[in-house]
Amino acid sequence: MKVLFSNPPWWVKRFEFAGDDAPASAWFSGVRAGSRWPHTNQAHSSPGNFVFGEYLPYPFFMGYAATYAAKATGAKVVFRDSIALRESYDSYFQHLREERYEYIFIETATPCWDHDQTIVRRVKEILPDTKIVLTGAMSAKGEAVMEQFPIHAVIQGEYEKGSVRVLNGASGVLPHELLTVAEMNAAPYPYFDEVIAHRYWDVNPAGQKAPQLQVWASRGCPYKCIFCVWPATMTGNDPDGTGKRSVRFYEPDYVEGMLRELVGRYGYRSIYFDDDTFNLGDKHVLGICEVMTRIGLPWSAMCRADTIKLETWQAMRDSGCFGVKLGFESGNQWVNDNIVNKRLNLETARAAVHEIKRLGMTVHGTFTYGLPGETREQMQDTKAYIASLPLDTFQETGCGEIEGTPMSTLREKGHLDRYAGAALDEQYLYVPDGGEKMRRLSEGDLAIGADKAKSSSDYLIRQWRALGAAVTEAAADGPVALWGVGTDFFETLGQVPALKPLIKDGRVRLFDGKLAGQSLDGAPVEAPAALPGFAGPVFLTPRIVSSRTAMRQDAARLGISAAALRDLYDDAPVLAE
Repeated sequence: MKVLFSNPPWWVKRFEFAGDDAPASAWFSGVRAGSRWPHTNQAHSSPGNFVFGEYLPYPFFMGYAATYAAKATGAKVVFRDSIALRESYDSYFQHLREERYEYIFIETATPCWDHDQTIVRRVKEILPDTKIVLTGAMSAKGEAVMEQFPIHAVIQGEYEKGSVRVLNGASGVLPHELLTVAEMNAAPYPYFDEVIAHRYWDVNPAGQKAPQLQVWASRGCPYKCIFCVWPATMTGNDPDGTGKRSVRFYEPDYVEGMLRELVGRYGYRSIYFDDDTFNLGDKHVLGICEVMTRIGLPWSAMCRADTIKLETWQAMRDSGCFGVKLGFESGNQWVNDNIVNKRLNLETARAAVHEIKRLGMTVHGTFTYGLPGETREQMQDTKAYIASLPLDTFQETGCGEIEGTPMSTLREKGHLDRYAGAALDEQYLYVPDGGEKMRRLSEGDLAIGADKAKSSSDYLIRQWRALGAAVTEAAADGPVALWGVGTDFFETLGQVPALKPLIKDGRVRLFDGKLAGQSLDGAPVEAPAALPGFAGPVFLTPRIVSSRTAMRQDAARLGISAAALRDLYDDAPVLAE
C-alpha cells in the first residue's frame, strides 16, 4: 500500500501571465500545514526555485502522522512537503502520475480551501482510484466537504490515530481522537529527510542560527483566544470557546532523545520550540531547560508573558534560550478582555518584557488587527503600545477567520457570551487569509506590516553598528560597495554617522535594484548589474535572510565572486541551498 502525506504547492499570481515561468516578484507564496493561520506572503522564491530564509514552518501534525502511520500499518508512506520544495504544479502532478498512490492525505484550512479544492479535483482527474483524505481545520465542515467533493475521508483534529483507521478501512468523517500522553511520548519522532531538513525557518525571535530545528515540547493551550486555530480544531474540539481545552506535555526524556537524533543527523545550530504556548507552568519549563543545558545549543520559544515566575525566565536564559515570541494580540485592554478573551493583563506583559530584556534575551511581539468589533481607534492603541515596549522585532497581521474557531462560530451564531465585545459590524473586514487581510488594512493609515525591526532594539543596534564599523574600516583600504538601500541600510547609517561622508566622497558606493538611477544626498545609487566590475568588497545590508539568499543567487548569475561578498549577520545558512 502506497500512501502520500502531501502539503501541495500554493502559489498565487500577483498579475496574469501564462504558465509558471516568472520571477519571484510575480508571486505570492502560501504556507499551509505547519501554520496556525495559513496565509500568503510576498515571495522570494518562485516555482522550482527555492530561496532560503522565507518564513517556512515545519508541518508538525503531518510529520508526526506520517511516521506514526508507517509504524502502525507497515504501509509505504511518503512525506512530500511541496511548500518546502517550492515545487511547481507541473512537478507535483507529474510526481503523482508516476507514483500512483492509493491514499493521499492533505491538510487544509479556510484560507487555502478555495485553492486546495482545485488541487483535490485535479488529483481525482489524474488518479480516479486514489482515495483522498482531508485533515486540518477545514475538517470542522467535514460533512459538507464530503458532500461536495470527491473525498474518501475527513479526519478531525490531530490525525495520527485517524490516519491509521483510514488505512485500515475507515471512511467518512472521523471525529477527534487525540493521542494520550503515554501514546504521545511513545510515538516515533516526526519525519525529516536530507532534502527538506534545512529548509524550515523562522527568523524571529532575533538571534536564530541556520539550520534551525523546529520542534514541539507540548500540544495544546488552555486559553481561548477568539481566532486561535489549533487549540480549537486540532488539539481540541472547541469551536465556541465553551469546551475544555487540554494541554499534553512531552516528557523531557522524549524531547532529549528527539533532539539528539535530529541534531546528530542534520547538524542543526539552533532550536525553536513552536508550541502553542511553550511556557505553561514552571515545572515543565525547568525540565526542558535541563534538557537544553545538556544539548548545548541556542534555543528560543513561543511563549506567554504571564504563565511562569520571573525567575524561570532566568533559568531559560541560563540554559541557552536567547529569545522568545510573546503574543499580545491587541494593545487595548478592553479588546483583549472582551473580544479576544486573551486573559492577559497588558501591564503584567510589559513587566515581563522588561525582565526578559534585562536578562539579555530578544523579544518578538505578535499583534493582530481587524478583530470583529474592533475600532480603528483601538487599532491605533495597539500601535502606541508597540511603540512603548522595548521589543526587538514585532509582527503585525490581519486577523484571519478560519473554520472551527470561535471567530468563525460568531458568524454562524451572531453572538458568543465568552466574547461579549465581538461583533460583525460594518467595520469588520471578512478575509480568511491573514496575509491578504493585512495587505488590505495596510492600504489605510495604519501602516501595518508583517515582520518589523524596532530601531530601539539593543540586539539589532549591535548588528547595525557592527556592519557600519566593518564598512568604515574596509573603506580605509579602498572603495567599498553597500548592496541594498533599505530599512537596515538607513538604520546602519543612523547608528554610524561616519558612513555619510564616505558615501558622499564615493569611497562607499551604493547599489540597489529598485532605487537604481536615483541619488541619496547626491550619491548615485547604481544597479547591481554594475557590481561585477567593482573591485572592492560588497557588503549585504538586509537583515532578512531570504533577501540575502536571493542576493547571493543574483550575485552568482551576475558573475560576482562569492569571495567578494561580505555577510556579517550570524544567521546566514551554513549549507548552500
